Amino acid sequence: MKRILLFCIMLMSSALLFNCSNDDDSSIENTSTRKLIGKWYFEDPKVVGYTTNNSFTFSKDKTVVYSYWSGGKANEFDSEKGTYELKGDVLTMTFPKGVSLTYVQKVTYINDKKIEFTSTGNSNEQVYEGTYYKE
Repeated sequence: MKRILLFCIMLMSSALLFNCSNDDDSSIENTSTRKLIGKWYFEDPKVVGYTTNNSFTFSKDKTVVYSYWSGGKANEFDSEKGTYELKGDVLTMTFPKGVSLTYVQKVTYINDKKIEFTSTGNSNEQVYEGTYYKE
């Protein structure tokens, strides 16, 4: 009987130890990435509307689409597709069309519908600074 009890205690202890997650850092990163996913406008759509409002659209598959007004009629946009990576609060976007452009910026979440991109402080990095608004 003692053997069975001891075996059960060891089994439960093992189950508790192996069920503990070791990806605490990645869960923070995953939360930040989930907040980033969606379409972010360069100007507040409530103020300027959508017809010529440039945007970034971040997807779960780590792609980003930069849509920009072509200068023609309203709602006529060109776009470039790239990839992104978010590590902590640093966002790296790479657009390989034509000449490869890489932008690195710090992301600050103001609220669920508003973020700011600012410089990381590294002078060797191009920054896409500004405040962006989610639809």
